[in-house]
Amino acid sequence: MEDFFIVGTAGHIDHGKTTLVAALTGVDTDRMKEEKERGISIDLGFAPFRLPSGKRIGIVDVPGHERFIRNMLAGAGGMDVILLIVDAREGVMPQTREHLAILSLLSVTAGIVVFTKKDLVDEEWLALVKEETASELKGTFLADAPFLAVSAKTGDGIEALKNEIEEQLKIARPRPREGAFRMPIDRIFSVPGIGTVVTGTVWRGSVAIGDTLSVYPAGERVRVRSVEVHGQSADRAFAGQRAAVSLTGGKLELARGMTLAVYEGYESTRLLDVRIQMLRDCDRPLEHRQRVRVYAGTAELLGRVLMLGTQSLQAGEEGLAQIALEQDAIFEVRDHFVLRSYSPMHTMGGGVVIDPHPPRLHRRHSELVRDRLLKKEQGSPEERVLDSLSQRPMVQAVDDLSALLGLGKDEIEQAIETLRGENLLLTTSGFLLPRAYLADCVTHAKRALETYFERNKYDVFAPKSLLLQMLRERGLDTRFAEDVFLLMSEMGVFTLEGERVRTDREIALQPSEREIYERLLDTLHTSAFAPPSIHELETREKNRDRVVKNMMHLLEQEGKISIISPDLVLSTAALREADRLARELSEEHGSFTMAQFRDAIGSSRKFALAILEYFDRQKRTKRVGDVRTYLKETVQGSFD
Repeated sequence: MEDFFIVGTAGHIDHGKTTLVAALTGVDTDRMKEEKERGISIDLGFAPFRLPSGKRIGIVDVPGHERFIRNMLAGAGGMDVILLIVDAREGVMPQTREHLAILSLLSVTAGIVVFTKKDLVDEEWLALVKEETASELKGTFLADAPFLAVSAKTGDGIEALKNEIEEQLKIARPRPREGAFRMPIDRIFSVPGIGTVVTGTVWRGSVAIGDTLSVYPAGERVRVRSVEVHGQSADRAFAGQRAAVSLTGGKLELARGMTLAVYEGYESTRLLDVRIQMLRDCDRPLEHRQRVRVYAGTAELLGRVLMLGTQSLQAGEEGLAQIALEQDAIFEVRDHFVLRSYSPMHTMGGGVVIDPHPPRLHRRHSELVRDRLLKKEQGSPEERVLDSLSQRPMVQAVDDLSALLGLGKDEIEQAIETLRGENLLLTTSGFLLPRAYLADCVTHAKRALETYFERNKYDVFAPKSLLLQMLRERGLDTRFAEDVFLLMSEMGVFTLEGERVRTDREIALQPSEREIYERLLDTLHTSAFAPPSIHELETREKNRDRVVKNMMHLLEQEGKISIISPDLVLSTAALREADRLARELSEEHGSFTMAQFRDAIGSSRKFALAILEYFDRQKRTKRVGDVRTYLKETVQGSFD
């Protein structure tokens, strides 16, 4: 399967980047009127490039002026091979150094150092400039890069450069073609008859005509109307290609910095766990709570750095931190970013995302926090999958984990298989759940139930909502709560009964409580359809009405009695018999009156009416005028 790449330029203003791209591709990437008038690049430029082998790739040309560094950053994240452009007359200049530092922070690993304007210097001077440049590049990813001298004016060295670019592409890391599509947007424009078009470098996956996607961070749904790759119509664009995608649907005003990606595949974030690396030549420390500019993909974001374990980072130092962003953004694990001071703007360093969705602000000096972040950062795929699922259990798909962890689908699938084999991970309803997380839920469920029953000693049941709250606190999406409840029920933690749960606890009654319990039960059994009122039952037990209330509550929870009105209670046996008689009356007559029901139960109108109104509320009977019918199939089911 063919891999695709993007070549990018870097270097100081007026060192010949755009002229070199024109010599390589025949395309002038300065498309703006102001750029042509001033003779400098202001924004990103793009050109298709055919290699000597015939393969087509893309070139991104960046502005070299310090004032347009934000535009350079918008293009740098999509580069796979760098052409570091150095004017043979001037050598390395300030923006050469800054561009090189930025590319190092973004983890670019392949490149060529190109000395332009060769025709304007002699060999002795060129050798001197090469020597000085080699000294500047010591310790960087270009320390061992090939040096080529060219002249865009005469064409000298251009063919050799094309061949060397092709060689460098052989060692460059290809972008993953599998997995969820992701493309940071760097340009937006409208075309008559086509509509809105967005362009960018495809970071992962592919996009095809007809695909449904989302524009992030807003998450607005759009559909792909057409696709172009390097200026030519295509059915599909793959990772590593420059793509122009026309979109339909959605009302969002698009802008550079947004991301076009798989539909509903991402959640926006405002908090990141990161590792920061300061530049060696940074002339100021990065302080705790310092406001910074964060450059990632094509986006420029504002945020504050929250140091972990230290108060500041000095030049050349690295450390763990959180970044609290001021606006929603899209990040993945292992995304690289660049940090610049808020004002005045200077590149200070950069880093890599460890967790794009930390659950909370961390305790700054916690060893536990530090150890957990190190495990996320350096752990094996199995450790990282388990850790991620422990914080976000019940992830549904491999693609979800791939996006969360920045691992390939094959790595994720192998890790899941290994964890299942070690009995550390289980699957329920197609979702992944760590056994350690389930064990933690069981522990907290038991604790929550114990606390509830200590406070409600006469309750047989606890509300399921109590456990739902516990799962929320454990980070579980409540859509999956029923699956976890079922697992815990199968483990014998409790029994599910509708919206209630029941444990195997026994309620220990005091002898005096047991006496009243038995008397109440016996009285209600004996009185059947003409029981004493609740008030009368309480009055019979002098000065012990609170105990009577508790025992009646317990009997009702046990299903031995039913409170059918504010002052009337029946034994469940009597209520079951009344239900049978109502059903028989309806079967015999089609419908029945209150008087017929009164005669059937052998009681007074008062009790008959109270029972029938209770049946109406329970949807066991339906009243129409003066008669009722028995509803054979009821919401409540039978009393049997």
